[in-house]
Amino acid sequence: MPHCVGVDYDGILADTNLMKARWIREDFGRDMPAWQCDRSSRVPVIGAEHNEAMANVVYEKEWSMQASPVAGALDAVNALSMCGKVYVVSARLAHRMAFARKWLEQRGVARLVNGILSFAGSDKKALCTQYGLQVLSDDDARHLEDLRPERIRPFLLKPGLQDELDVPAGVALCRTRDEVLSKIGLSP
Repeated sequence: MPHCVGVDYDGILADTNLMKARWIREDFGRDMPAWQCDRSSRVPVIGAEHNEAMANVVYEKEWSMQASPVAGALDAVNALSMCGKVYVVSARLAHRMAFARKWLEQRGVARLVNGILSFAGSDKKALCTQYGLQVLSDDDARHLEDLRPERIRPFLLKPGLQDELDVPAGVALCRTRDEVLSKIGLSP
């Protein structure tokens, strides 16, 4: 079991992917499954301009605070915190990190998290290295593809994915939180 774990916020803890799918359906007129609403998958479909418009709604306070937890996410944070340090590693801009922090507080898990990190001006790999993270769980493969599995084990979590999915070499594809926990050596 690793003693220092990083988890993404959007799509891994808070189910903002479901909210992104809703925005895309209501404002863009296209159905997209929530598991496919990570940045790398949605931008080719909706374009950078619509992605920015979506981000300016979904990542702001009103929608951020309404997000439901991803199934099993809060229990996983609790289990991980009993075995070591847990960091939230997010691509959110600094002013939007406050909403993530408040969301975690309202759900009683902020006290279990050792830090909430925004990689603005850097990247997730650099933060993982800086904080000695041994695992990173994310819903967007672009944050995982350059990690060296022997130093930082990358897990791509895609709840709801039914089909096969190409993932970068060395990245473990998981469809459930329990699958991630099992693969890092923690029984769900």
